[in-house]
Amino acid sequence: MDRITQITIKNVRAIESLTLDLSRSLRVLIGENGSCKSTVIECCELLRKASEPNFLQEFYGTHRGMPGLLRKGANSLEMAVLVQDDTDQLPTLQYQFALASSNGYARVDTERLTVQPLREPSGVHKAFLRRESGCEVWDVETERLLAIPAAEVRPDQLLLSSLGRYSPQASLNRMLTALNGIEVHLPLETVASWAARTYQRPEGVRAAATHLPASRLGLLGGNLPNAWSELKNRDQAHWDFTMELVRLGLGDRVDNVVVTPDPGGGNVYLGLRFRDLPEPVMAGNLSDGQLAWLGWVAMTRLNASRSLLAVDEPELHLHPALLGRVISLLSNLDGGAPVILTTHSDRVLEMLDDPVDSVRVCSMEGNRAVVSRIDAEEYPRWLEEFGDLGQIRANGYLSRILSSPKGIEP
Repeated sequence: MDRITQITIKNVRAIESLTLDLSRSLRVLIGENGSCKSTVIECCELLRKASEPNFLQEFYGTHRGMPGLLRKGANSLEMAVLVQDDTDQLPTLQYQFALASSNGYARVDTERLTVQPLREPSGVHKAFLRRESGCEVWDVETERLLAIPAAEVRPDQLLLSSLGRYSPQASLNRMLTALNGIEVHLPLETVASWAARTYQRPEGVRAAATHLPASRLGLLGGNLPNAWSELKNRDQAHWDFTMELVRLGLGDRVDNVVVTPDPGGGNVYLGLRFRDLPEPVMAGNLSDGQLAWLGWVAMTRLNASRSLLAVDEPELHLHPALLGRVISLLSNLDGGAPVILTTHSDRVLEMLDDPVDSVRVCSMEGNRAVVSRIDAEEYPRWLEEFGDLGQIRANGYLSRILSSPKGIEP
């Protein structure tokens, strides 16, 4: 199965140039507010949307376009991904696009997809290359590059999404599938029902959801009832283990997760049935922590075909004792996709098996975001006094054990 094992971001907000190696299962980003951790998460979402025909509409409407994303003083921004087959049976792919600023708007400056054949580890073949003058697409039948005039390339659409589904080149479809397989999550919207009603706001995961199929948990968990409806329709062994995870976080009082249809039709409600209560407790009356744990279980159990999972601040709404179980869920995902996790929690750092390998520290040098690794030689010396990375950070000594700040990982 294809996994995204590297992402590159250039000239997005304070990020001048950053390449994150995701070949390990868990990459944890820590740092102060404003050090661009959440920007990395947003860029993962932008890369996911690069697989869709309406990418630039989302770029403007949802992500505020060049004014909201382009680094001050830069003329273009760039994103790239490396995709590798975890069975080593398929070639490695790399996709990159750059958007240039033109009168405050974005235009596609360059776009390329390259293939590294299995039998030629040092060779790279172009699947397509797009420039202002036009583009070249590899014809797999004639084994030559075909030039496409610039007039036939839509300036408001990425070439990958316009060619991929109709191309005989399998690498295009592989890349589209890998980008679409990126899954991004922010903390669930668990606002209390009374507060939501006071300010006439949506009730988030506490409310009913329109009954629809769910292949993954949606952003902010808005389809949580549908996600659990899907999980209940999996095979019995899958469901039994899912319920074991629910009880691991919420206790043995939990008898079942219930998904109740609206008698009027069209909607479903989520709830928990407890062994010592006659009626289920519906989502509107569950605690933030209970809802958050149901979200975590649904997130990790529902979509085994994801290519990358990016999660922002898992510690919100959860009791500290559950954070270790969250890290265990993320480290043992069905399908084994890599994970990017941003956090402010020292407790999360205490739970990591190998923080030197997993953790990257985000900070600012002037107006530029930089990323540092933990120094493998210094770290053991500080462990003797503080016991774990979380305590080192809590006591204010994290900067003492960092290697030289880097924008590009070694």
